[in-house]
Amino acid sequence: MAPKKKKPKRAGGRRANYAPLAHTVGVRRFFPYGWIMWVGWIMFGLLAAGMFVEIFVAAIAASERGYWGDVVGAVIMTSLAGWMFWLFGTSRLKDL
Repeated sequence: MAPKKKKPKRAGGRRANYAPLAHTVGVRRFFPYGWIMWVGWIMFGLLAAGMFVEIFVAAIAASERGYWGDVVGAVIMTSLAGWMFWLFGTSRLKDL
């Protein structure tokens, strides 16, 4: 009977399986991963920037008319758009 052949050793070893993914460490963890996440990140980033400007426009108009409800609404919408901007940047979904 012929002697058994040893299995060839695979490169990397067992510890390579526990290495963190490249997009989950360093500065890259604050940026989107996947094309759909980039689309949402850009969309909500532009929306948040536009709503931030709207806060000041509404404040100027409110100082003339005395109605501050538009400013409160603009602050709420800016915070929601900024929150979605943050979520799209830091969530880790695979490409769809």
